[in-house]
Amino acid sequence: MKKKIKMNFMRLLVYAMLGLLWVFISGSFSIGNFLLGIFFSYLILYPFRDMFTFTDSFGHFLRQLPKKLRYIYILFREIIKANFFMAYKILQPKLDIRPGIIAYPFATQKNISTTMLANTISLTPGTLIIDVHIKNPTLKGPGIYYVHSIYIDRPKDVRDTIREDLEKPVLEAFE
Repeated sequence: MKKKIKMNFMRLLVYAMLGLLWVFISGSFSIGNFLLGIFFSYLILYPFRDMFTFTDSFGHFLRQLPKKLRYIYILFREIIKANFFMAYKILQPKLDIRPGIIAYPFATQKNISTTMLANTISLTPGTLIIDVHIKNPTLKGPGIYYVHSIYIDRPKDVRDTIREDLEKPVLEAFE
């Protein structure tokens, strides 16, 4: 019973935080707009409720918050960096691309971290997850992502970049 109350409290907290985010993004600071944000967050997140079980305590969540914020910072930094790289490649007179597919073994153990890593790789311009081979059928790692990249000079460098710049912050924030 206590666990169910804690999970519902955490879900309500997430809905409230997303409602506040809605208010700040829309620029209309009213109770009605806040309630509309909560409604939309509930409507959007309801199909994914089993993915977010909120088994961690609220104290653990607060301790992990700086790592999650660092992950968001790194994600935006990598997206901006990749966008500039892609713009540079596209605007060159001779299109200098070296597309390829690499196999990237990942080490995540939780559903959320496996999903976040795949989304992070795919959100970075010029890369795309084309297939996932997971050794454990419950969607938990370790497994292998097959990543298509628009520019692969040396596959080892791409793997090292994903491991250091993307996977490490995801593991810190979500494992």
